[in-house]
Amino acid sequence: MPIPGAKFRVKTTKSGKKIRLAFKDGDVVEAKNLGTGATHTPGEFAQDKKKRGKRSKRGAVAGMLTRSFGRH
Repeated sequence: MPIPGAKFRVKTTKSGKKIRLAFKDGDVVEAKNLGTGATHTPGEFAQDKKKRGKRSKRGAVAGMLTRSFGRH
């Protein structure tokens, strides 16, 4: 289901997988693999952020996006 107020982009990874990304206030709030239908939700992003802790302020997806699209 679309996220209200989000902007969507489709990104093709290096391995050729297509991923739909939802941006809200410049941050990725959802990532969906268009091939399998698997969705990474805001709750999962929050859990990943806790796991990373001080090790990294930016995830791999966020780093990839800022190089490709810049901040939205």
